[in-house]
Amino acid sequence: MRPIIEKKRLLFVNKKKQKNFDSFWAAPFETATLKTNKSFLLLFFKKEALFLLLFLACVPAPAAAQLKLERVVLLMRHGVRPPTHEPALSPAIAPDPWPKWEVKDGYLTPHGAAAIKLLAAYDRALFAPAPGCPAISVYADVDERTVATGQAYAAGFAPGCPVTVGHASTETDPLFSPLDNGNPDFDAKTAKKAMFAAAGADSADLPLLQQMQNVLAPGKTTFLHLPAKLVAKIPHHLPKLSGPIAEGASGAEDFLLEYLDDKPMADVAWGRADSQEVAALLALHPLAYTITARPAYIAHFTASPLAKRIAQDLAAGPRVQILVGHDTNLAELGGLLNLHWSLGGYPADDPPPGGGIIFSLLEDSAGAQYVTAAYQVQTMDQIRNLTPLSPASPPATEPLPIPGCGDSTKPTACTLQNFEELVGK
Repeated sequence: MRPIIEKKRLLFVNKKKQKNFDSFWAAPFETATLKTNKSFLLLFFKKEALFLLLFLACVPAPAAAQLKLERVVLLMRHGVRPPTHEPALSPAIAPDPWPKWEVKDGYLTPHGAAAIKLLAAYDRALFAPAPGCPAISVYADVDERTVATGQAYAAGFAPGCPVTVGHASTETDPLFSPLDNGNPDFDAKTAKKAMFAAAGADSADLPLLQQMQNVLAPGKTTFLHLPAKLVAKIPHHLPKLSGPIAEGASGAEDFLLEYLDDKPMADVAWGRADSQEVAALLALHPLAYTITARPAYIAHFTASPLAKRIAQDLAAGPRVQILVGHDTNLAELGGLLNLHWSLGGYPADDPPPGGGIIFSLLEDSAGAQYVTAAYQVQTMDQIRNLTPLSPASPPATEPLPIPGCGDSTKPTACTLQNFEELVGK
């Protein structure tokens, strides 16, 4: 998906076919034997007494080398929540009443918490299969939905164990929202130019926006005629995007949340979209982040604190470090490190609830350390149906090459030192 600007309105061109990846990442794993490039990778999880045989193509290794998982850092988005305000969109473009939710605006729902617990229980067998209470630390942004997600994850990962979810005591946390209070080095006008450059300038193609219009208010054109603007009024703060893409992204996200929370289909997009149409409309969500979060100038300021924290935790943190943030954090980190994903039936580069990037530190028998990355997310139906996760029914997972640090998904492509240099530790 690629946005464009035409006649002062942000539009887009659909030029990419999305791909679904069902492959499982080559790491993390407890202990593995890496042989020649025509061999297989055998993983053994002690707690589950389970062998997983995975093909690892094109891994040159002149001799067998032992790779052991030392640490894992997972940056994840919070679980399912209602819209953060009511009404979710202006009645001028979405006149029909929105469905009711059982929790306050923006709070983690009980269904969302249950889905997070299922994911955490699955991760436990991968990250820390030994019995007893694992060495896990959970740190969350200050919002209720992030703290509650951290608590649900801890309960699923280490049931009965004393795991405290840490978070800042202030209204905002600069680790997750470094520009909330402004940054004198951040120039809003430069950021605005970067956003315009990300928007592109090709000819328009409107089917997805037209589809959103038909869902919001059939027979009307109010949504399509919203003026698109990029406003940089507050110095040292992020410019604000408004217009069809911004509002469409918000509406599409709300439809997804309704579906994930197992609402009746009559309450999902007012009964005007099935699950496939909800997923199609969701392409507006990462499209907006292509403009507002992923440009290099913006991501340098917004994602660098998290990237440095991840590098520090990989080098000297607990066995498992969970960082619970927002979709914006994942989009920004994706922009900073040039990471891209497409899996689970979601649009490319979308950061759905509960999904996240797994960074793993591997060590070979000689003490050399390597960093791998993978994106993991439950599918829409796994969240909606609260499907128990297992090797036979896993979440969607995709190995991510780290550009500038090995540029491949080979477990030994990116050394810890090179990763630290990449994020500017």
